[in-house]
This record gives sequence, C-alpha cells and structure tokens, in this order.
Amino acid sequence: MRFVIHKSRDGQYYFVIKASNGEIVATSETYVYKFSALSTIESMKKGINSESQVIDVSD
Repeated sequence: MRFVIHKSRDGQYYFVIKASNGEIVATSETYVYKFSALSTIESMKKGINSESQVIDVSD
C-alpha cells in the first residue's frame, strides 16, 4: 500500500491510497498545509501496515 501526496491546482494538498496493484482505493479530503496531510497519513498508518510507503509528488 502506498500513500501518494498531490498538490491540486488551487494549491491545496491531498493524498490517494494505492493498493499494491496500483489501483486507487481512496482519495483524501484537501488540506491547506502539507504537514496536515502527512499527519493524517501517519495517523492512518498506525492502524494499518506501518511499512506502507509515502510518495510526495506535490512539488
């Protein structure tokens, strides 16, 4: 499972959760700050496989 962080056209951040086969299984709400998205990801990782990757493509 991978978390991929994106930056939307309006400058806000969101992430998608991708399964190991590359399929998107969830999309987050948008966040004004990247650290808010990262904080949510870290909270989610505590309840699932902690070895999930975080990929930042927002830059």
